[in-house]
Amino acid sequence: MTKFLSLIGAIAIGAIGMWLFGKSSPPPPPPQPPLMSLEQMGHLVTVKVNYANVLEFTQKITQDIPWTQWELRFGATKVLLVARGDCLVGTDFRLAKYLEVNKDLRSALLVLPEPKAISARVSHDPQEKGGSYFYAVTGTGIEPIIPGSANRIKAIDLALEAAQKDISRVCSGPDVLATARKNAETTLLPAFSAIGWKVSIRWTK
Repeated sequence: MTKFLSLIGAIAIGAIGMWLFGKSSPPPPPPQPPLMSLEQMGHLVTVKVNYANVLEFTQKITQDIPWTQWELRFGATKVLLVARGDCLVGTDFRLAKYLEVNKDLRSALLVLPEPKAISARVSHDPQEKGGSYFYAVTGTGIEPIIPGSANRIKAIDLALEAAQKDISRVCSGPDVLATARKNAETTLLPAFSAIGWKVSIRWTK
């Protein structure tokens, strides 16, 4: 009976010791992500395009002929705009995804969305500071004798809108997007290599 009680006491002391040891040991560190987290980086700008072009725009003055598809043309306002501006092209890392992650080989596939124009603007700075300016605004037909300047103002506004669309078009060109992809890869791949990972990149629309 005495030996039995001694055995129970030893088991109890051992259990208490294990509990105390476990209590004093620090908790294991949380598992760390194997790869860089890109979502919090937002957009990575990899290309800046400086834009300059000469645009000609004509705002016609017409009058529809009732009950026909024809119109009478009385004149027009012609605008010659020297348009300048810039745009930024980058990748939205919030849409980045890791696929085919192999922790043993430390390899992965990173899927990124196609780069896009993040901002595109026509510069309204003064001409001497590199801003856009109107080289000529001329009227034809009866436009010069029409009271007011509504047609000229409309022509100027539409010319600026055309320049804005042209900048966006240039920034979405295949050569610009190819450069943006290449620059992003040049930035990312060495960073992965530095932490011991071999990552390939796939671009998707």
